[in-house]
Amino acid sequence: MLFLYNPTAGKGRVTADLAAVLDVFTKAGYLTTVYPTQGKADATRIAAELGGQFDRVVCSGGDGTLSETVSGLMQLDHPPVLGYIPFGSTNDCATTLGLSKVPRQAAIAAAEKGIPTPIDIGRLNGSPFVYVAAFGAFTKVAYGTSQDLKKTFGHLAYVMEGIASLPTISPIHLKVEHDKGVIEDDFFFGMV
Repeated sequence: MLFLYNPTAGKGRVTADLAAVLDVFTKAGYLTTVYPTQGKADATRIAAELGGQFDRVVCSGGDGTLSETVSGLMQLDHPPVLGYIPFGSTNDCATTLGLSKVPRQAAIAAAEKGIPTPIDIGRLNGSPFVYVAAFGAFTKVAYGTSQDLKKTFGHLAYVMEGIASLPTISPIHLKVEHDKGVIEDDFFFGMV
């Protein structure tokens, strides 16, 4: 197993639970290679470079770490099974998928050798996305909120960043073609 984790996710909580998570993997029969990500897009790079050499890849961090890992695995012809242990500030994707936020329970689920649960992977302009693709008001907040703010304030950091972005919100002209017609208008927000 390749275990990628973001050491700064969720105020750095993952490091406190690292031994328990690795113990679960060992008890499940995995010889685990551990890689702490070193910065933005590092999980993408490592998943693409090394993921194909493993039976399973498990990532741990926030929604961004999961997204990066999936982006790397999608570059492989035959990507391995992916597990996820949520440790981010918000963990929207884990909530939507019904994943446990208790590290040991999430590790047990990630290490299970049963039939994996399939999830959809979307593509927007050639880039894969796991949970949501969005544009407009507040969408840059997730990417623009500094790691230091998230460490200090947790989820509140996103709220503060959102409030700060209010003066910059402007509509985007968009034409959407769908099965029953076309919609063209100015939109402040859109999400898939």
